[in-house]
Amino acid sequence: MDNFRPDFTNSLVHLTREKTDLEADEWVKHPAFESLKNILAEGKINGGTGYIKGPNKAVCFSEIPLSSMKLFARPEPEEARYRFYGICISKMAAFECGTRPVIYLPDNEGDWIPSDEKWRHVRFEYGVVDFTFEREWRKKGDIDLRKVPGFYVINWNPIETEQLKKIIHEDIKDKVLGYLPMAHLIQMF
Repeated sequence: MDNFRPDFTNSLVHLTREKTDLEADEWVKHPAFESLKNILAEGKINGGTGYIKGPNKAVCFSEIPLSSMKLFARPEPEEARYRFYGICISKMAAFECGTRPVIYLPDNEGDWIPSDEKWRHVRFEYGVVDFTFEREWRKKGDIDLRKVPGFYVINWNPIETEQLKKIIHEDIKDKVLGYLPMAHLIQMF
């Protein structure tokens, strides 16, 4: 972007959240921090199928500015869709990897979208269903962090930063541009 706009950013964030899995006939809740640790240990962000239309999985991002992150995520134990754990990459790098802005439309207006592109469609019904505040972008499939020029790691505090440095996959250690401890950063905005 050529002009400074405080409501836009040149980066995209992928935030994690709690995940519940069925393990040995019992539902087990995994914290969002564990999801981030898995991403860093594997060196990739696996695409999901939740809320994704069509036959493809996708990785979801938001172009929310870091200064507005406290409106988007919450620390535990507060109820929230997202937590302060994730990956931040430049919008240009994400675009070069195939990440695109989603298409917000009512479901009955999305018939023109080809089946293999439905991963970009997000339901929007004015006054009923509205996720436009997420400013969502998606990448079909997975994101291999070895193929991006660099990224930042979003976490809650410096103690977690040290834990993450110990488990990060060897192939992506040099890709980490920095760690963003949000417990401190959100107090600045």
